[in-house]
Amino acid sequence: MDAIIIGFMGSGKTTVTQLLAEKLNVKFMDLDSLIVDHIGQSISDFFEDNSEEKFREVETKVLKQSVSLNGILATGGGTPIYNVDVIKNMDLPVFLLDAKDETIQRRLSENEGRPLVDKHGLNGIIELKHERDVIYNELSDHTIFTDDKTPLEVADEILNILSK
Repeated sequence: MDAIIIGFMGSGKTTVTQLLAEKLNVKFMDLDSLIVDHIGQSISDFFEDNSEEKFREVETKVLKQSVSLNGILATGGGTPIYNVDVIKNMDLPVFLLDAKDETIQRRLSENEGRPLVDKHGLNGIIELKHERDVIYNELSDHTIFTDDKTPLEVADEILNILSK
């Protein structure tokens, strides 16, 4: 694996990682998609039938399996919180995509199918972001703010850092 992209939901991880993988001509890996392939159902459906704890067990297993793959990995928003040691032991550059609270709320209000948004609401989700920010910052080698940038600009910024 070449790098790991972390950040809260709505920060742009999946879109940016996809663009970055294309630019580097490497495999794009979205941990949520790898999990869906592993469990054979959507994450929303899995949450309806199982606990968050069970989901995190599956997430950790799939994350560990992804280490041997080549490419750029976008994690789920909660992945770093429950896998600090796993990510640290990967010994790869970790990029944190971050955005202002208002930006996250706006982006999340435009999308559906996020179990934690349904559970906490948009205001509660920002409290969750603030709790997670501590670990995100601990794990990241580079923080990139995505508020006023296109996904392509963010991907280019990461590419510039990786090429140094």
